[in-house]
Amino acid sequence: MAYSVVPTPLGWSVKNAARERISPVFHSREAAIDWAARRIERTVPQERHCLACQRPFRSAGIQNRLCPHCCSQRPDDGLGDAQRPIIKSRRT
Repeated sequence: MAYSVVPTPLGWSVKNAARERISPVFHSREAAIDWAARRIERTVPQERHCLACQRPFRSAGIQNRLCPHCCSQRPDDGLGDAQRPIIKSRRT
């Protein structure tokens, strides 16, 4: 993932590879660089604890919070069709 720190009229910001601004505006270039470094750090695969069984596993990113064992036990979103809530409209 490529980021660039660019000057703006009010300070510095971080843009992604598509040149879209993805950060707030910072007063210093160093603050923008620190923000980009933290964002890269969060997305790097790292050792995490499974939210279901608490076993450590190598996570693919912040969105990956269940270990492969628990994921294989939950082929869908974990609710299942029988437990999925039914949302009824107030209009009858």
